[in-house]
Amino acid sequence: MTMPSSTPMHGDPSAAIARDALRVGTGGRLPTTTHYQDTLGVGSGTVQKALRGLRDERALSLVARGHQGTFVTALDTGKLWSAARLAPVHLLLPPNAPPEATHVARAVARVFAGWGILTTVGHQRGAEGRLAALDRQEADLALVSAGAASDLLRPDSTQGHRSISLGEWTYYAPGTLVTVSRAGVTAGHRPGPLRVALDPASDDHRRLTEAQFPPNGVEYVEADFTQVPRAVLLGTIDTGVWHTVDTLIPLEAAGLRTTPLSTPKALQLAAAISAAVLVATEDNLPGILLERAAPEIAAPRRSDNSTAGMPHPPIRFDAAE
Repeated sequence: MTMPSSTPMHGDPSAAIARDALRVGTGGRLPTTTHYQDTLGVGSGTVQKALRGLRDERALSLVARGHQGTFVTALDTGKLWSAARLAPVHLLLPPNAPPEATHVARAVARVFAGWGILTTVGHQRGAEGRLAALDRQEADLALVSAGAASDLLRPDSTQGHRSISLGEWTYYAPGTLVTVSRAGVTAGHRPGPLRVALDPASDDHRRLTEAQFPPNGVEYVEADFTQVPRAVLLGTIDTGVWHTVDTLIPLEAAGLRTTPLSTPKALQLAAAISAAVLVATEDNLPGILLERAAPEIAAPRRSDNSTAGMPHPPIRFDAAE
């Protein structure tokens, strides 16, 4: 993962200048030569040599405007990334990588691939956990739902974030939020309240569950939302809200059935939280670059075959965590 743009690159003015050029972008003003001398502990001649080297490599073009400072007039993102000695971009997805999340990952990778930058992908359970990984600088970008972004990205947070919404139904495609239960089994088949899965690590799952199965007359049973079908099969729960993913064995063949969300509150909530949101810390360079390129992020929905046949961008999926 990349280091924060504020991290000084001691003794390496080329890397520091490259990072700052990426941060400010075309039209932005670079820090002064004195700034680099003070922060890197090098002389003025070393800074000027680094600037000339980056210009000679056509990594960036500059113009001096007197007392106003030196401004970037053009840049090559890939060359600056290399000069800055930055690692591949690391993106965190939810576990089991639903098709929507995979679409987003490939769209993000396609943007960075256009600059010759590799993207790696990891998995972390819970939006709160993924955002915490950003704050610990263990990842550059995290994918969360609009619901999680609204609840967890507090304005009063000590760690600033930038977020990019990819539009309605890009995190939860229409019809992919369902309930799972045993086929042929109706409510009341066993004594006691209906046992309903509730994942405390997922804010979306908790809210959707409470909207679809209000607390009166049900028993909430703690369960990983990705494992709801398995929990139903094992008999530890009667039903639960699930975000559909491809399975090796169709649920119907295993004696399970899926039913669309049905209560008005659950349906309204599903639409409200359906957008995918990419989050980065405020000073994270991949986040800054991606925000500038946001119009280029085409994250197709499950039913969108517009990218069929296109070569996949450079991307490495790490082992699930």
